[in-house]
Amino acid sequence: MRRLALSALMTGLLVECLAAQPAITLPSGQAVTFLEQREEADVGILRLRFIAPDLASPLKRPSFEDLTLDLEVLCVEFGLKKAANADDLPKQIVVSLSAEPVEFGVANTEVEQVFEAFTAQNETCMLEMF
Repeated sequence: MRRLALSALMTGLLVECLAAQPAITLPSGQAVTFLEQREEADVGILRLRFIAPDLASPLKRPSFEDLTLDLEVLCVEFGLKKAANADDLPKQIVVSLSAEPVEFGVANTEVEQVFEAFTAQNETCMLEMF
């Protein structure tokens, strides 16, 4: 019971913090908010996580092509701008969108999520194909 109450409190605090974040309008028209940045310096990976409520709605969810463009824009506008110079660029930038906050690394089939990995090259993000 205590664990459930603590989890509810943490979720409430996270929702309040997200509400204070300015919305970012993407090319598809969806508005997202920044959730967190995770750096794995030992392997050169930068992870950028965003909340995208429109993913939860089949009527509002952007198409695959629009989502891909949105993820690329986030990579360029946030991922590349995190590096002070070309020597600081990570090997890989992973951008993820989630309909609601999900704990990092925990699978949750109840929440719509998408992500893409990019290689930073020549001041742009190149989509990596898995």
